[in-house]
Amino acid sequence: MPEDKSDELRGEIIALETALAAAFGEIAVLRATMQGGGAEAALASMNEMAKQLEASVLRGVVGAEEAGRPQAAAGFERRMELIVHALRNAIAFRAG
Repeated sequence: MPEDKSDELRGEIIALETALAAAFGEIAVLRATMQGGGAEAALASMNEMAKQLEASVLRGVVGAEEAGRPQAAAGFERRMELIVHALRNAIAFRAG
């Protein structure tokens, strides 16, 4: 694959990861709003969503390794950690 195309795909992946993290954050905010909470409840809900995603990393890695797919496990772990990191950045930005 030509390097410029590879860089373009990497950019798309980063954009999708960022959008996914933002969507998780917004889902958490909406959940808190529906439960009658304010800004603190929204941040708490976003943190809970991040914790749930972090827990899914271990489950996904273990599942891929049990299936005999160590490279899939490594790729899954790397991507999920990037998504959680982006969500943590969104939390920090919102907490400002």
